[in-house]
Amino acid sequence: MNFLITGTRQYQPNAWGLYDMHGNVAEWTRSDYVPYPYQAYSGNSMNPGTKKTARGGSFFDRPYRATSSYRLGYLPWQGVFNVGFRIVIEE
Repeated sequence: MNFLITGTRQYQPNAWGLYDMHGNVAEWTRSDYVPYPYQAYSGNSMNPGTKKTARGGSFFDRPYRATSSYRLGYLPWQGVFNVGFRIVIEE
């Protein structure tokens, strides 16, 4: 598998050879936002009034938010300046 690597490469790559994965922008997920602790849940409603989960931190956040485990909930129609997305291809 080949990756197109762009960006500044300010730090060492992670175990998969990817650079600068934390702290750029948080990323939308398709999962519904459910506060912890939660039980097993499919988490993919199509209701526009259901918050979706954004994971990770951004350039604007404090360092403790710049982890893949940090999460916030936003309404799916809400524009958030420091939240982006990543294209995923499911096989």
